Amino acid sequence: MWKWETEKTAKGVVVIVHSILEHHGRYAWLITQLRRQGYHVIMGDLPGQGQTSRVRKGHIQSFADYREAVLDWIDVAESYYLPVFVIGAGLGGLIITNLLEHVTLKLEGVILLSPLFGFQHTTTTRKNFFASSFGGTSKDAKFDMKIAYDQLTRSEDAIAEVQNDPLMVSQVSFHWYRSIIETMKETMENLDRIEPVAIQLHYGTKDHLVDLSQVKVFEREMTCEVKEWPGLYHELHQEPENKQVLAEIVAFMDKRIEYIGLIVE
Repeated sequence: MWKWETEKTAKGVVVIVHSILEHHGRYAWLITQLRRQGYHVIMGDLPGQGQTSRVRKGHIQSFADYREAVLDWIDVAESYYLPVFVIGAGLGGLIITNLLEHVTLKLEGVILLSPLFGFQHTTTTRKNFFASSFGGTSKDAKFDMKIAYDQLTRSEDAIAEVQNDPLMVSQVSFHWYRSIIETMKETMENLDRIEPVAIQLHYGTKDHLVDLSQVKVFEREMTCEVKEWPGLYHELHQEPENKQVLAEIVAFMDKRIEYIGLIVE
């Protein structure tokens, strides 16, 4: 886990939870921009990803591993005694939503970027589901999810960087995949357990990873501010329009800060 503090008078603290197969380094631009806007940032690599483990990459014992990691980061954020916001991208959005169904947190706001409430139904995902259901004699036996990076973002620079990134995960365990699928179902069935909290939901209409019908279910059942981005892919913070996405995120947080009456010199 790492901390990046703003050089300005801090308005609040943002905890970022990243998506599948990746690591915190892919959020450098977003972290820098949030600091410039007056927010401290807390972020780490999720269990089994990035720098957390070289042996158990692409594997977790249970989904609770993710919840515990994020709770630790939120604890650090709360130590600043400032309003705390959480940004969840992809898998991070699923983790945060599931966490809110299990515990009550004092968050000033939640921002969900392309939350992974379900995988799109494609030939690849059907094969992955079949493999995870019947394949693998060992709990940590792995397979390649075959996610094409050019299906996640239209940014050629981001695609080139990720293709040469040694910290990216290419294979996941059968157990990991089953855990994700089961948690998706559990989370969508228990949205009514979430205590009232300000939520901003973002998604691109050309997301090739997320089942947008599940995102629409969340949109209908939860009270939230919705930002639909026509033509954008899954990784909104990497898209050529990322400055527009950032502006909406910052406006949402600044509005919450103003609402609670925090005065920042």
